[in-house]
Amino acid sequence: MKLDLETVEKTLEAVKRETDPVKWSSLMNIKGMLLRNKGDFKGAESAFISALYVDDAVLKCKILINYATTEFLKKDMVRAIQVIDRFFELAKANKKLQLNLFLGYAHLLKGEITYHRGDEKAALSEFKKAEFFFEGTTDARGVGLSCLEIARIHIKGRNLTTAWNFLRRAEVFLSRLGNEEKLGIAVCKGIALYYSDKADEAMALMDAAYREAGIDRGAYRYVMDEVLDVYLDTGWRMLNSQQSLM
Repeated sequence: MKLDLETVEKTLEAVKRETDPVKWSSLMNIKGMLLRNKGDFKGAESAFISALYVDDAVLKCKILINYATTEFLKKDMVRAIQVIDRFFELAKANKKLQLNLFLGYAHLLKGEITYHRGDEKAALSEFKKAEFFFEGTTDARGVGLSCLEIARIHIKGRNLTTAWNFLRRAEVFLSRLGNEEKLGIAVCKGIALYYSDKADEAMALMDAAYREAGIDRGAYRYVMDEVLDVYLDTGWRMLNSQQSLM
């Protein structure tokens, strides 16, 4: 069942935090995600902070990743890294719990945060860790997104042979999942081709990808050198990779 904010609010009215803290915090976690997706970051932060007052370690891990994602999307990288590091502290203290999937999400997010803070080396390390944990849980989307992020860093560093290897791996895992995933791969491929002095081939690939995704490029004005950073600023990867964190 797809939950909406009104339904969650009504359900919360019937649940007591004192008598059923896990259910209450679960609902507040969902409320935070719904508010974040509406662009209400302040409301989302408040919901996540309230939801954290629960003793369930697995639920806390979900909440902390969602909370950190909110800070990342509002571009507060200092706060985002503080929150995601709280997740890693909690995971370290609860090693016996099956947290591999959460660790994949957390490393993917920390990679995004550290990249935006200008530390590409640390970001690359985080993305590789994310790939490892996603592969261990057979999460195809997670593996594909991790490989795409790794490829992206190598493209910016002009390490094109390595980048192509990860792009091919990303395509294997992402190409069947949807137009946005396919477009992300095409963008990275296009820029790799452009940096390989194949500008015409790059533009043809981009035109075909946008057309297939149903996106109008008639007003497109970015030069190829800028496309990758524009793609970096979109939030869909983090949002679409976290459905299981509800």
